[in-house]
Amino acid sequence: MDAAWQEENSIFDVGPVYRARLGLLIWGVLLLPVVGLGLILLARAWYLVASTRYRLTTQRLFAQTGVIAKHLEEVELFRVKDVTLRQGVLDRLLGVGTVTVLSTDDTAPELELAGICDPLAVKEAIRTAFRAARQREGLRTGEFIAS
Repeated sequence: MDAAWQEENSIFDVGPVYRARLGLLIWGVLLLPVVGLGLILLARAWYLVASTRYRLTTQRLFAQTGVIAKHLEEVELFRVKDVTLRQGVLDRLLGVGTVTVLSTDDTAPELELAGICDPLAVKEAIRTAFRAARQREGLRTGEFIAS
């Protein structure tokens, strides 16, 4: 068995939560008397939650979107440069947020995990996993300071 080969294990599999789409849900309910508009807003909230999954393994981060037609984006963890967390005031109250992964990947240099529950734990899990992946690959982090 090749020493460089590592078994890929799942760390988490999450998706956005409905409370992250609170605005759409409230407007959808309020505009239900205007049948078409209220239903469209509620359907949009359902689609945004039901059609998105994020999965982190020991080697890659996946973002899958779509209900019938699927789009799968993946980033090798050793390519990750940074992970950031964005939470507004309402997001903090609801316990949701957006985690952004910055990488050197050509097709997904910036991958957003939007509307997820407990985003700080997700951010830290990604950070821990990408640091372990870099160490397995024998890569060292170099800091670039603008002159």
